[in-house]
Amino acid sequence: MGAVKVKENKRSVVLAVLFLALVCYFVAVLISNNSKAKALERENEASVSVEQSILDENEAIKEFESNANEAEKIEQIARDEYGYAYPDEIVYIDSAE
Repeated sequence: MGAVKVKENKRSVVLAVLFLALVCYFVAVLISNNSKAKALERENEASVSVEQSILDENEAIKEFESNANEAEKIEQIARDEYGYAYPDEIVYIDSAE
């Protein structure tokens, strides 16, 4: 009779250890999934921020295109993006910026 109790006691200890291991596994998976979800939320916020800046830039370009005539646009682009100037024009570069 004593051998049966020891066997049942060992079985209950083994089951308790397995149950505890299973609970620890699920907690670890839950924490891992939570951290992954937060990382994805931060990535999404960054993407939304980049998208908004691109939309703002596109709006500024559309406004520039609608407000300027063709010659002014070409001159502004040549000056800003390519550093062009008129032949008799002296361009000063401010090094304080």
